[in-house]
Amino acid sequence: MAATKYGNLLKKLKYEASEVKSKAGAAEYMTMAGGVDLEGINLSFAWGYRHWLGGWGSDGGFGHTHPYGECLLFTGLEYARPDYLGAEIELALGSEKHLIDSPAIVVLPAGVPHCPLTSKKVARPFGFLAVSLSGEHKIAKSPRAGKPEQSDIKTGELVQKMELRDTKRKSGGNADFISWWNGKDREGFNLNFTWAFHTGLGAWHDRDPHVHPNDECLVFMGLDPGRPDYLGAELEIAMGKDPEIHVFDTPTAVVIPAGLVHCPLVTSRVDKPYGFSAISLNTAHETTWLGKASS
Repeated sequence: MAATKYGNLLKKLKYEASEVKSKAGAAEYMTMAGGVDLEGINLSFAWGYRHWLGGWGSDGGFGHTHPYGECLLFTGLEYARPDYLGAEIELALGSEKHLIDSPAIVVLPAGVPHCPLTSKKVARPFGFLAVSLSGEHKIAKSPRAGKPEQSDIKTGELVQKMELRDTKRKSGGNADFISWWNGKDREGFNLNFTWAFHTGLGAWHDRDPHVHPNDECLVFMGLDPGRPDYLGAELEIAMGKDPEIHVFDTPTAVVIPAGLVHCPLVTSRVDKPYGFSAISLNTAHETTWLGKASS
């Protein structure tokens, strides 16, 4: 295979199956990537498929904190019902417990105690995305784990319903349903990100290529909880001023360092709807378009 200049920026997602299977014999799958996996950018993310009842088997099984901001996203996996989660999940925030029963984003400022997470009801498998503002996973058990927390933060304000907007897409490969969160009103959150469902073919934008002043990570995920390595689509992305084209058809994270010219991004084949998140290390999504809009 010929050497490429930007091939190292495309990262195939590597999933691990849970060691214990459900009564039906199904495993849950999770993929995690941090700074060392993402060419050193100051970001970590975890994405997984959940369908079991009970407490989540992770280091989130007790009250803990992080020295950085983090966002938790809960989403359904059904394209036809983008506002349907299919589960009821209990999340402890400090001394309070919150029930999540629709797609939601939980904003966790640095130092806020959170967890455990418990799936109370599960009608359909759902997806979970954690985005952390650190390239290295750091966790500390809350010194008051299991005891009421004293905090000035109103934890109810940290749980936000996630509404996916119907874009009424008529052509191209961009989102059919999309939600966007940004940290412009949150101290310490140099972050904005999307969650979206896609089925379209063709170019995503009509003014490409473009560039950002900040690091970015584009994450493409399949929606089949039993086949985590299946994306259900084929895409190509151009990287660099002298465009180098990369094609992928499996779940993939594409690292875009600040200042790197990239795109067009083109969807060439779609067999099944797929999910996508654009994670940007900036409080607002700043883009400089280098192409001309089609007439």
